[in-house]
Amino acid sequence: MSVRLNLDPANVAAAGSTLAGVAQRMADDVAALESTVIGAGNPWGDDESGSVFALAYQAVLGHALQALGSHVQQMGEAALDLHLQARAIASADLTGAADLTGADPGRRS
Repeated sequence: MSVRLNLDPANVAAAGSTLAGVAQRMADDVAALESTVIGAGNPWGDDESGSVFALAYQAVLGHALQALGSHVQQMGEAALDLHLQARAIASADLTGAADLTGADPGRRS
């Protein structure tokens, strides 16, 4: 089975820019969340049960914030990968066109 793939470098780069914007909004939201949950004070009290809850809460919170940060990083890396892929597609297109026409791919008319 033969499959034809048609990628427009401009569309791939635009998708990368859109994804970078999503990653930035996610980073801003995670920072706001972290500021809110860490800066909330100590609503569970200083008694024994409050201290036990605080210990568990902070462990879960740390893990959750780390996971969210990892997702933000992965989104940013995917955005960069899309931009790099767009450049590679454009370069391959130029090289392919040059092979067909015998022109120098680095020279523009």
